[in-house]
Amino acid sequence: MDDDIDTTRVDATDTDAVRRHLERFAGSRGVREREDGALVAEFQGVTHVTVHSDGTVETGMPLHEFSGPADSLVFDHDENELHVEHGGTDGSEVSYTFRRP
Repeated sequence: MDDDIDTTRVDATDTDAVRRHLERFAGSRGVREREDGALVAEFQGVTHVTVHSDGTVETGMPLHEFSGPADSLVFDHDENELHVEHGGTDGSEVSYTFRRP
């Protein structure tokens, strides 16, 4: 990735790295940890990002939602985007982009 771009890829199961980058991504809204260990960043209304310790990611926005496994999370702090990436064992791949409101 370009050194001039503030983008970081983290393992979706690395709780410390996910927390650090999710807190930066969420800004002043912050991140809370649920009793089950999931990290939750809440934005306006129902908009949220939840990352479970097993790497499962759930997001919600007024017009759509996403739920699925992730191998890595790519935080693009310049563009206010979180990219969820998963390469399925059957050759299928998932790529989802959450844009911070």
